[in-house]
Amino acid sequence: MIHSTQLEIDECVTWIKHLISFKKDCTWKYAVNKEWEFLIFIANDYYLELNSLMKLGNITGLLLIQIKSHDGVAELWFGRMKESTQILHKNESTGYKTSV
Repeated sequence: MIHSTQLEIDECVTWIKHLISFKKDCTWKYAVNKEWEFLIFIANDYYLELNSLMKLGNITGLLLIQIKSHDGVAELWFGRMKESTQILHKNESTGYKTSV
């Protein structure tokens, strides 16, 4: 059994697209390192407001950490710390659960 309280990345993408108004099609990338995971949205035209960002943070754990802009193209960087998950297995001989 895997225990996780963070939403999966595809659900986070859906929430970002729902809460931020992208006027044209946007693309996104996923990046991860040892402790953080990032969603980078690349868009030409978008609208965001503080209430939406706060709601996004509460639902997904993602925070807007950076906006880069060049030649009319913006990169919106959302990030969160990776949640450590443990996989629990029931030991058949003892009946206790152990983490792997």
